[in-house]
Amino acid sequence: MEARPRSWLQKSRQHRVAIGVIAVILVAIVALIIVGYQFNWTGFGGYHKVTTTTEITSPSPKVTRTEEYQPGKSFWDWLQLLGVLAIPVVVGFGVAWFTTQQGKVSDRENKDNQREAALQAYIDKMSELLLGKHLRGSQQGYEEVRNIGRIRTLTVLRRLDADRKGSVLQFLQEADLIKKNKSIIDLSDADLSYANLFGANLSGANLSGAYLRGAYLHQAKLSDAYLRDADLRGAYLSRADLRGAYLFQAKLNMASLNDADLRDADLSYADLSYASLIGADLSGADLRQADLTRAKVTIEQLDQAKSLEGANMPGGSRHP
Repeated sequence: MEARPRSWLQKSRQHRVAIGVIAVILVAIVALIIVGYQFNWTGFGGYHKVTTTTEITSPSPKVTRTEEYQPGKSFWDWLQLLGVLAIPVVVGFGVAWFTTQQGKVSDRENKDNQREAALQAYIDKMSELLLGKHLRGSQQGYEEVRNIGRIRTLTVLRRLDADRKGSVLQFLQEADLIKKNKSIIDLSDADLSYANLFGANLSGANLSGAYLRGAYLHQAKLSDAYLRDADLRGAYLSRADLRGAYLFQAKLNMASLNDADLRDADLSYADLSYASLIGADLSGADLRQADLTRAKVTIEQLDQAKSLEGANMPGGSRHP
């Protein structure tokens, strides 16, 4: 959890160092120019050259005095000087930029390798529980095995990226660990934010309080799923199957529920403000006390709902 603040601080320090170096170089150039104008031998400001010659003549020596003005540096001279000074600066910054970019690529590769290793280790450990500890068939007396499986699942999900979170859910589903009406692994409070769960079968899964913010759940199967207090803000649930899902107090603001099947779903007290429900089937849905402020939904769709008692309607009014 502390990696991001440290990374931000490191970038901030690098930027400050770069700005400091540029400032020092500019000050040095200005100082060079100012000093140069104080001394004639530098040739910056120009100078007068006086020549005195003595000619021996009779009856008295003849002294001849000549004065010559040596002009200072021209505009093009300054450009040439600055160009010469800029070469090592540009080369230095180029090397620094290239090194930084290489470091970023290396850092991304390291993180990706760590995530892949974490996923593989999780699958190996869960396979051991399945084969050696009878996790799939664990009933009364095997609660410890289930708890171990749950803890490992919640821990690894916090470390993975969007696609690998989807891989974990696919593994659990194919291993019959989150099967409808027989859920072995409890996914309540799981961190599935921004997970790629396209077409995932999560029917009947316990996802109460789960973090699904920004998750990609297009065509996902969530019928009869337990999603009380789940955070689905900004989630993409287009054409998702949410029949009979329990979404009491769920956060669905700004979520996309276009063409979703919400028949008989419990959406009471849910936050659907600014959500898009275009084409969604709300037949028999419970929308009591739901917040539908600025939601994209038609009156015809809402008329199909089981209840709208006390709901905040899209136009700003409150349903009686």
